[in-house]
Amino acid sequence: MFSRQHIVAAARGDERMDTVIRGVNLVNVFTAETYPADIGIKKDRFSAIARYENNKPTFYMEGDNEVDAQGKYAIPGFIDCHVHIESTMVTPDMFARAVLRHGTTVAVIDPHEIGNVMGAEGVSYMINASKGLPVRILTTIPSCVPAVPGVETTGAEFGPEDIAALLDNPDVVGIAELMDYVGVIKQNPRMAGIVQKGLDFGVRNEGHLPRVTGRDLHAYLAAGVNSDHESRTVEEIVEKLRAGMLIYIRESSVSQFADIAAKAWEILPHASNIAMCTDDVEPNDMLKNGQMNRVVRRCIEEGIPAPLAIRYASLNGAMRYGLHDRGAIASGYVADFSLVDSLETMQINDVYVQGEQMVKDGRIITDITTRTPPLRKNTVRLPELNEKDFIIHSPVENGTITLNTMEMTPIGTTKIGSLEIQVTDGEIRHLPEEYVFATVTGRHGQNRKPFVGVLKNSGIRSGAYATTVAHDSHNLVVAGKNARDMLMAAKQLQKSGGGLCLVEDGNVMAQVDLPIAGLMAAEPIEELSPKVEKFNEVAQSMGVKVGRRSPSMALSSLTLTVIPEIRISDLGLVDVNTQQLIPLFREE
Repeated sequence: MFSRQHIVAAARGDERMDTVIRGVNLVNVFTAETYPADIGIKKDRFSAIARYENNKPTFYMEGDNEVDAQGKYAIPGFIDCHVHIESTMVTPDMFARAVLRHGTTVAVIDPHEIGNVMGAEGVSYMINASKGLPVRILTTIPSCVPAVPGVETTGAEFGPEDIAALLDNPDVVGIAELMDYVGVIKQNPRMAGIVQKGLDFGVRNEGHLPRVTGRDLHAYLAAGVNSDHESRTVEEIVEKLRAGMLIYIRESSVSQFADIAAKAWEILPHASNIAMCTDDVEPNDMLKNGQMNRVVRRCIEEGIPAPLAIRYASLNGAMRYGLHDRGAIASGYVADFSLVDSLETMQINDVYVQGEQMVKDGRIITDITTRTPPLRKNTVRLPELNEKDFIIHSPVENGTITLNTMEMTPIGTTKIGSLEIQVTDGEIRHLPEEYVFATVTGRHGQNRKPFVGVLKNSGIRSGAYATTVAHDSHNLVVAGKNARDMLMAAKQLQKSGGGLCLVEDGNVMAQVDLPIAGLMAAEPIEELSPKVEKFNEVAQSMGVKVGRRSPSMALSSLTLTVIPEIRISDLGLVDVNTQQLIPLFREE
């Protein structure tokens, strides 16, 4: 049984501290202020804090290990309220190594990427592989496997009872982002049942609510879901904060919203219902720009005071998940903290977990591995494919026909468009310059030929781009200008077990192998990152440029059937708002 006897004795001054951090600038997230202090640590806890007055600590603490931290700032360990490990493309132990260097000591994960590929087996793997790591990894059970039934097919299906069975696992704190917000608002049986399971188990129901306001917002809240990381305008954030929804400020490789969140904060500077998350950060982006520390840095750059930004990234996340002894540097709290030279740059130098130093001068100084071996099953199971599967077969033999198309917008959403095009011998093999063929092939054993649609504004000028990282169904997406290169790219990923591939003129130009569920590789981010960087460079040379996204994620959300307004799945084009399939060919 855990005993605080020695921690209390050290606080009284009857025992020496194990470690004393001397003369540091303490960021107090309770009062949103910064002041010099000595920090005493005993066992795995903060034992006492001595604030400085007249350049001296109010009381003196002796320690077996003393750290001179004058000029540095002490900040609590960051808590990432919503992150997909799979988006970092590495396994949980490699993820922990990477995020710890950036000051994250708690991460709340949503393994719905692997859940859509491998079902309960994949979710259980992520839970087991996350045990015993220095970063405490809490799990939310995927709610959208698939995201929207009936308009896509995946490797598994979770109903209320499937989710309930997984909620009994250790360190499970909630039901993950309820992306089928239409189903929640309309109370369809599946989604209403899933939300009720979260309420019955007393865990958090996590939200996903882009562009929803007014009565629908209140219906979503009334259903029992009260957080969101998808707010995209100042007005939307303000309305949701006023309604009592917890807003996660997100800065990912795909979407960055610190600027609008800061503007909302200016309107509501006393709002307490704000936390932070990263959601999806690809490996090379994390290596260069950080993880949770990047979210904090961006918020400070946009005008949110540093102590408040740090509070949003630590204490508020701890309160969200009932971590009553984490998220602050205070007596009795778990001694998870970082030392930084500057709050503006938020460059993490040293990281302590439960009082033990694990990062020194930006380098990991402890072994971080999982006892759970990586999954080795090849999950890219495709039908027999040929070049004709990557062209459009028209209902008319010759003449012109009008197609419904997808058009990418600068912020990564999509809108419906149209294209009038010539048909020859019942086939459409060539498209105007700004268009590409966009295909989705079920890779979970559906044994169905690709659905072929048309995408505008992808930037692709030649060749083909293929990926098995295609949220959230993670079927095989191939986009390109010609069927030959598209077929080759598909076959490359079938052989490798998944990942990313670029083909031009019959040559593989770049490839990133992700053999674990077609989503991850069992290697350090430092090794994977250069491969992704090369992929991005080649993709850009081929014209790929979609909004503010990284090229390696440019097509990852084309299949995300819960982001407005039109998406593509292995079954066809999807109207996100109505959750109905749209015909490829327009009726004149």
